[in-house]
Amino acid sequence: MAQVKPDLRSILNALVFIVTIGALFVLNLATKPPDLLVSERRAPAKLPAFTWQSAASGSFMSRFEDYAADNFFCREGFRSIRAFTVFHILRQSDKSGLYLGLSGAGEFKPPDPAALRLSAEKIRKAADMLAGCDVYYALIPDKSIYAGRYLPGFDLRQAELILAEILGDVPYISLEGCLNAGSFYRTDLHWKQTAIADVAAEICGAMGAELDLYEYIRILAGEFKGVYAGQLALPMDPESMIYMDNPFLSAWVLNDATLAFEECPVYDLALFRGIDPYDLFLRGPQALVRLENPYAPPGDLYVFRDSFGSSLAPLLASAYSSVTLIDLRYIDMRILGQYMEFAPGADVLFLYSSQILNNPSVLKV
Repeated sequence: MAQVKPDLRSILNALVFIVTIGALFVLNLATKPPDLLVSERRAPAKLPAFTWQSAASGSFMSRFEDYAADNFFCREGFRSIRAFTVFHILRQSDKSGLYLGLSGAGEFKPPDPAALRLSAEKIRKAADMLAGCDVYYALIPDKSIYAGRYLPGFDLRQAELILAEILGDVPYISLEGCLNAGSFYRTDLHWKQTAIADVAAEICGAMGAELDLYEYIRILAGEFKGVYAGQLALPMDPESMIYMDNPFLSAWVLNDATLAFEECPVYDLALFRGIDPYDLFLRGPQALVRLENPYAPPGDLYVFRDSFGSSLAPLLASAYSSVTLIDLRYIDMRILGQYMEFAPGADVLFLYSSQILNNPSVLKV
């Protein structure tokens, strides 16, 4: 039988493959793993410890794949190549649920009915603990509903119906008409503080308060790239982040170490230069924050909120002398009374974005 000899092309292809894999292996060994994936605002996966049990269950290889992907040589470059291929060569509508359109980048994430019902039940349970207060709730519309893309994004009507089934007797404040595609940063999920005066006015009007932004001035914090810019790994122009300052406002935050309130900046420019520039507003994720405005009409407002509330609260503080922000991701409703008391007759607002309502496990109720 005649032997089949490999041709020169096959040999060269094999050599190129071996050299490429070998070079990448050596480069990965020689390159220091990143301490932080800055563009994605998270720490990279760590090398998992090997055990026979983890190997047999498959969990070791699963975690090792995450580690290898996060620490791969020239990772950002390969991510950019993949994103460019998806959007500009294959002409796909999204990359792992992220879209890129004329109004900027966003995420298509349909409502999870079971999750929304559980979120509503948690809000109801928290509201029932606030006897003597006037309670309202509002849903922050996802930016995808303004994107003009006929793809499966967040269905606001479905979400409102599900929430109303459980919160029907709690007054609902609709914010849909107060926003548009330009109300959100092109590279981020959050709204712009300078574009939500109508949101603040709608909320205050529904609760019988009067918004007055006469004393507020616009100040440029700097250039900003949001979370979607890093997740898409495509070149995107930065945006200007402008905040609305009021010289009469003061802020107090619950210190995690001392468990006491301490004064803090309403807008912390040091955090603007950190890993998440949106932390400029009231220091970002905090369990309890209190805003005081001695020149506002007397009154107390309590806002159960997520990150969107950090930029809205300073505007609401023009209508209330005291505004307290409560983030149930970081403090349990059952121990809230150890750190604050609700004033009788105060207004209470449950204000959550679709990201939180679709993920009720984060709410400690």
